Amino acid sequence: MLFGLKFRKSIFLKIIASSIIGFALFLIVSCSEKLKKGSAEITLDQIKEVNMPKSGQWLGHFGSNRNGMAAETNLNLDWFNSEPRRLWKIEIGTGVSGISGYDDRLFSMGNINDADTVYSIDGNDGSILWKYSYSCPLDKRMFEGGPAVTPLIDIKRNQLYTLSHEGTLNCLDVETGNFKWKTSYQSEVFNGRRPTWGFSCSPILYGEDLIVSPGGNQSTIAGLNPIDGSLKWSQGKSSIGYSSPIKLSLSGSDYIAQLNSDSLALYDVDQNKPIATADWPTKYGVNASIPIYTNAHILITSGYGKGGALFKIDNQKFNLVYESKELTCQFQSPILVGGFVYAIVGDNDTKAKLVCMNFINGKIMWSESLGGNRGNVISVQGSLIVLTERGEVISGKASPESFQELGRFQAVGGRCWSPPTICNSKLFIRNNAGRLVCYNLKKN
Repeated sequence: MLFGLKFRKSIFLKIIASSIIGFALFLIVSCSEKLKKGSAEITLDQIKEVNMPKSGQWLGHFGSNRNGMAAETNLNLDWFNSEPRRLWKIEIGTGVSGISGYDDRLFSMGNINDADTVYSIDGNDGSILWKYSYSCPLDKRMFEGGPAVTPLIDIKRNQLYTLSHEGTLNCLDVETGNFKWKTSYQSEVFNGRRPTWGFSCSPILYGEDLIVSPGGNQSTIAGLNPIDGSLKWSQGKSSIGYSSPIKLSLSGSDYIAQLNSDSLALYDVDQNKPIATADWPTKYGVNASIPIYTNAHILITSGYGKGGALFKIDNQKFNLVYESKELTCQFQSPILVGGFVYAIVGDNDTKAKLVCMNFINGKIMWSESLGGNRGNVISVQGSLIVLTERGEVISGKASPESFQELGRFQAVGGRCWSPPTICNSKLFIRNNAGRLVCYNLKKN
């Protein structure tokens, strides 16, 4: 009897001890997870305007201005009444390289038999105008593998820039595909450090410079001469992630911002130096989404439970305005339409949702469940075009009041990680396996 009482007492004390420890851990986690709340001191009218591209152009990753905006008009977006007609489909090889284009000429990349191939494609019928191939391993790296960077079109110089996951940067003639020059991020010029999942930062044109992200010591970013690929300058010591640099204007001057593997950085190209950084460490060092910039404020977002944050750029510093665990984007990039943020949140551990968020204070206005864990959203005619990870395309109005769907259809099978492209009244979608499809969006 006495043994039984002692035994029950021992069990009781263990339960109490476990409860205390659990409560203490809860308090520790709760304190460590305390998020900054706040509101930006700007008005909705100040952030409604976005940098729009020219019609018939989608010149690189996530659009001509790297903001997911297309300038096409007179498009059929009412798919309940008239579903878009598929014009053609082709196979271009494995990869997550997106589609760039101008007028009726498209460019993309894929890997077949351990060789990357760059394609120039006729947007009207899908015929191949030219292609350029070079040896490069597929390297599945926990997904299908292949190239991850969208070709960048340089209309001024009639050139095309492409990048392999190993860091080989090629310059080709847009019209003929003829080779012009190449360089390697891992060469002695840059001493670039290849990220775990390969080089994925898309280059960007800045005046007379081609801005690249080799990720080396003293060469987080670098400026090349677009004519011959020679190095003009380099700066920064941060390891790169998988996000791509953006251009921004602040107080009459232009800068480059990039979300690196563990920080957000602002670079002064003219003075050749980083001028502001903000720590932003994430699980596995994965920062892949493109920041949104408007009116001296920059919004970043990451996956793996990290979430998002808004910073104000003030006196060459990043001042944190707010944080949000609800804006979790693994590599898909948010967009800004009418002063509100639209994003596909989701990562390896969470199911995908389309959300609308107030840019000024981080409040989630609404959310809509989607298929898969990820997806992409772009905007045209003030509306949203959503591509789910499973290849379904959804048209909807961009409204902070509620999600208002205008129709959907299954565009392609397989897994889709590349953002859709809209160019010359056509919608282009590829899956990771390499099927590229084209749909007509023109009215009538």
